[in-house]
Amino acid sequence: MAEVSTWAPRVTWPLAAVGLGLSGYLTYEHYSTGTQLSCPNTGVVNCLKVTTSAQSMVGPVPVALLGVLFFAGMAALCIPRAWSAGSRSLSIARVTGALGGIVTVLYLVGVEALVVHAICLWCTAVHAVTFALFVAILTAFLAMDPAVSGGTRASARRA
Repeated sequence: MAEVSTWAPRVTWPLAAVGLGLSGYLTYEHYSTGTQLSCPNTGVVNCLKVTTSAQSMVGPVPVALLGVLFFAGMAALCIPRAWSAGSRSLSIARVTGALGGIVTVLYLVGVEALVVHAICLWCTAVHAVTFALFVAILTAFLAMDPAVSGGTRASARRA
């Protein structure tokens, strides 16, 4: 593994922390009255409709709580020490986690649009953070992994 760029932990860890905060807020709202969401609750933008729909649960577990678990795991994988370890298995875990996150986001956006017929602004913020985290992790991975980049990108940037 090539040396990690210094921007990767400075970008990915804060993104994971923001996602954790947003998911934590949505989880809190789920377990509280659920009516405190600072979001319109009429029309297409309707956080309450999205967060209280049957699709907001995976069995007995709220999707928001799954988001907390996802971002907690990603935050652990994105701390500076994890990046500086240069471990291929940590890099693969980061990319796999980010890919899982973006696939989940695509599914959830589809559910919001096609099944619930409403969009949640808080959920959209989580989706945007997940997308940004995916792009940052994939960019860093491609730049630092000679097996993927053919050894030219990482070595060219150091020169």
